[in-house]
Amino acid sequence: MAKRKNVLVMMCDHHRYDALGFLGNPMAITPNLDELASRSVLFENCFNQSPVCSPARHSLATGRYAHAHGVLSNTHMPYPGMVTIGHALREIGYRRINLGHMHWKDLEMDTGFEPWISHDKWRRAMSGDVMTRYAWESDHITRRTTGGPSSRTREQYSGYYVANNAIEEISSAVENGDNFLCWAAFSEPHPPFYPPKEIYERIDQSKIELPEQSGEGNRPPSEYILKRRREWENLTEVEIRQMIAGYYGMVELVDGYIGMVMDHIDQLGIRDDTIVIWTVDHGDQLWEHELFLKFNMYEASVHVPLLVDIPGNPPGIRGELVEHVDIFPTICDLLGVEIPGTVQGRSLAPLLEGGPSAEWREAIFSQIRDVQMVRTKDMKLVLYAGKPGELYDIERDPCELDNLVTDPGYASTIESLRDRILDWERTNAPTAF
Repeated sequence: MAKRKNVLVMMCDHHRYDALGFLGNPMAITPNLDELASRSVLFENCFNQSPVCSPARHSLATGRYAHAHGVLSNTHMPYPGMVTIGHALREIGYRRINLGHMHWKDLEMDTGFEPWISHDKWRRAMSGDVMTRYAWESDHITRRTTGGPSSRTREQYSGYYVANNAIEEISSAVENGDNFLCWAAFSEPHPPFYPPKEIYERIDQSKIELPEQSGEGNRPPSEYILKRRREWENLTEVEIRQMIAGYYGMVELVDGYIGMVMDHIDQLGIRDDTIVIWTVDHGDQLWEHELFLKFNMYEASVHVPLLVDIPGNPPGIRGELVEHVDIFPTICDLLGVEIPGTVQGRSLAPLLEGGPSAEWREAIFSQIRDVQMVRTKDMKLVLYAGKPGELYDIERDPCELDNLVTDPGYASTIESLRDRILDWERTNAPTAF
C-alpha cells in the first residue's frame, strides 16, 4: 500500500479573493502564492460559511455550517463534542499540528490537534519596544482607522512566528517518519494595516483605484453596517489610500511567510509527498460600500480564494460553487479516510480529478448571528432576522450597487431564494456531534 500524503493547510486572515498577483492585481505582490497557484487547482467560486473569523474557522475545521456547530459570531461557543479534521486523521496515526490564529472559542476542548501553538505566544518573544509599537498600531486602527509604515521588521510580526513553528514541527514529523497534517493560520493581512516601512514605502498610492459606491437608496437594513459607515464617514481620500496601501503591504508580508514554509517543504524533499491547500477565513471591504473590514454579506467579505495542490495533479480552474465546509471531506477523500457522518460539506475530489459537475450544488450559504445569505451563480439574497434586506443580480451587477429587494418584479425570485434558505436550515439542522 502506497504511503499516504502529508497535508499542509495554510490560511490567511482578511485576504480578499482578488488580492493576488496571479489574478492580475498589480497592487498585490504575491510571488509565493503565484507559484503555488501555477501548480494548483483554483476554485474561483469558493465562499465562506461566515464573514467573520471564529464561525468561518470552525466551519473549516468541522465541515459544518455555523448554525450547526453553534459558533454564529466571535463570541459564541461551539456545541459539545465537536469533531474536527484533526480527530479524523488522529484515527490513522497522523501528527496533527495546529499553529497560529485559529480562534478556538473553548480553549479546554479537544480540538483533535496536538500541539496547538497559538500565534499570541509570539508576543512573549518580542521586546517591550516592539510590543509598545504593536499596541499603538492596534489602538490607532480602532480609534482612528488608518494605515501606514511600521518600525517593526518582518521578523517582528506573528506570521514570522507561525512560519517558524511550522518549519520546526514539520521537520520533527519528517525526522520521526510521521505523516502529518499541519494547519498553519496566519493573522496577516488582518489589521492593523501597518507593514514594515520598506514594504509600505514601495507602494505607489496614486495607482490605487478607489471603488465605485452605491446610492443612498441601496443601503442594507443593518445597524452594524450603518454604524461602521458613520465611523469612517469623515475619512479623507488620503487616509483611505493609506489604509489600502497598508493592506497590500500586509498581503506582501504574509506572502513571504508562506514562502518560508513552502521553501522548507522543498528543502526537506517532501513537496511531491504533500498536498497543499491555501484559503482564507474572509476578505476585507477595502472601501467598497464605504466600508473596511468584514461582518457583511458583500462579495468582498464572503468570496474567498481556494488553491489545492495535489502532487502529480494538473493545475486548472474550476468554476463550481464550493464552500469552506467542503475542505474537511476533501482531505479525507484524498487520503482514503472515511468521512465522519457529522460533516455537511461535499468532497471536491471529483472536481480536482477533472470530473463533470452536472450534479453539483446550485447555491451556497453564509451566516452571522441572525443574518443569512444564499447565493446562486447569478443572484444573492440576504435575510435579516428572517426578513429580506438585500437582493443583487450578481451576473448583471457584480459590485452589488443596485439593491433590488423592493423591486416588485423580483418578488418570485425572493420567494424562491428564501425557500432555499429554509430548506438548507432544515437539511443541516443543529444536531449533536
